[in-house]
Amino acid sequence: MIRLAWHLTVVGGRGRAVLLAACTAVVGGLLLVGQAMLLLPEYPQEALYSVVADAGTRSGFAFAVFLLALPALLLLFQAVRLGTSARERRLAALRLAGATPGDVRRLGALEVGLPTFAGAVAGYGVYRLMRGVFGGAPVDAGCCEPGVTRHGSLAGFVPTSVAPAWWQVLLTVLVVTVLGVIVGTAANRGVVVSPLGIARRTSSNPPRPWGLLLVVAGIGFGVSALVLFGTSELVDLLAPLASIALLVVGLISLAPWTAYVVGRTARRARTAPVLLAARRLAGDPRPAGRAAAAVGAIGLVAGGAAAMAADILETQEPGDRAYYLVAIGLVGVGLLLALLAVIGSLAIHSVESLLDRKRSVASLAALGGTTGLLAQSQRAEVGLVAMPMALGGTLLGSLLIGIPLAGLGLPWAVATALALGAVAGLVWSAVRLAVLITGPWIRKAADPANLRTA
Repeated sequence: MIRLAWHLTVVGGRGRAVLLAACTAVVGGLLLVGQAMLLLPEYPQEALYSVVADAGTRSGFAFAVFLLALPALLLLFQAVRLGTSARERRLAALRLAGATPGDVRRLGALEVGLPTFAGAVAGYGVYRLMRGVFGGAPVDAGCCEPGVTRHGSLAGFVPTSVAPAWWQVLLTVLVVTVLGVIVGTAANRGVVVSPLGIARRTSSNPPRPWGLLLVVAGIGFGVSALVLFGTSELVDLLAPLASIALLVVGLISLAPWTAYVVGRTARRARTAPVLLAARRLAGDPRPAGRAAAAVGAIGLVAGGAAAMAADILETQEPGDRAYYLVAIGLVGVGLLLALLAVIGSLAIHSVESLLDRKRSVASLAALGGTTGLLAQSQRAEVGLVAMPMALGGTLLGSLLIGIPLAGLGLPWAVATALALGAVAGLVWSAVRLAVLITGPWIRKAADPANLRTA
């Protein structure tokens, strides 16, 4: 069965397999970097950047590294769905040849598991690469004394004096592989493969805003962290991390519902691209919502960072501002890296929708629709979901951080306005770039040959 699964993986496209392996390699590398940070002693015997060397902020920085793996997992989810129709036809042929439904499910899991396992093993190479490029300076190099940190250098984030043990590396490989298989299974859980074709389990029920419960719970943990601050070190550590995790997962869960609401609202649009996009979102909001899911979390962190920057500029002495602002700048770099994964997710969603709707796209082209019109429709589809998620997440993050710090004064308003403008510009640029990448697939889908029935 493994040989057959490998053959199906190769037939499904080497590019897709490489993308799956690359996503899991990034996830594995980030998990190993975070583990190395948590293994550091209270006073590291190497020169590291301050937020890593300081035991009080190290866990929060490691948690942020773990969160950076979420966009890569969402990109993995989209990559698994790429070429779904052709893969389902192959599985249907196997059912016709005598394979049982259990055999088909196991083959589907192995088809995803093989490249994700290769990527999980390659994750150790990603960790070693990051350690070599961003590793801390050894004390015996003469640069500094033990425990001394570097405030202005961009190097020194990944510990070199400690590293995950062999069993931790193997456990990480296993966890990342299992995560990849779970994500792959979740991507195809709504499909029933029959011997004579594909029967999809489509639900007529629209997405529900269950993510709001997680957002409310995250706000509750944040309030408890403020009320109980100083009562326990465990509370001071876990409550803020739990609040951020719940808010991030809640915003990701709200993306399909947001796509549905926006699609229903924009159904009376007067321009053809927006009207086409709104109809698709109202009819099937989940794919576009999943593609733009990480945008809300990016906006949340960006809004919180902007509110913190405003408070630092207002309350800290000029000599102390650099320490905090450089750390916030690192958050911005992390958000830009996460945005790259979002661009990949949006592009893969556009390709997937074009492949699944080749005949309807070709019909539009035959009736006079240009490739420019089709590209505008694709751009509107992902933009209608991404922009509200991004702006809503930014405003929420700015409010949650701004209110307890210094209130909603003029500095907060200026910082929030700048953050909203920056996030909106970056997300719109990401949407345009994602659709630009899919240009060849748009032209291929508009080919009149797709109208043939035999």
